[in-house]
Amino acid sequence: MSIDACIAHAIHSDLDILEALPEVTDVPVEDLETYVERFVVNVQESLYKVISSRGDRYLRSKDAAGLCATCLESGVSLPPSMLLKMCQTILQLSEMDATFILDTEDGKSLYYVKMTV
Repeated sequence: MSIDACIAHAIHSDLDILEALPEVTDVPVEDLETYVERFVVNVQESLYKVISSRGDRYLRSKDAAGLCATCLESGVSLPPSMLLKMCQTILQLSEMDATFILDTEDGKSLYYVKMTV
């Protein structure tokens, strides 16, 4: 899987907006979608930038803690435990070769996945 796809999946599965942005409860409802979307895009861009420039050795050695520390050091502003979980997800997914097949009628995505066991 590409790093972009791995990061997107990690954000989808591991990012807790209320934990990462406790101030979101004070944002007016009409601004909430834009506020959260901007935050998620910034997190995705930050992670991509750090991982693509400094993360190769952590990906190759499967070192989620090292990748997490590098992201924190580079300014990715997420709670460390959440970021570690995201880094673990990214490492797991980076080992897979997945191809998107289709979205089902009930909103689920179907992928063909090839992985080394």
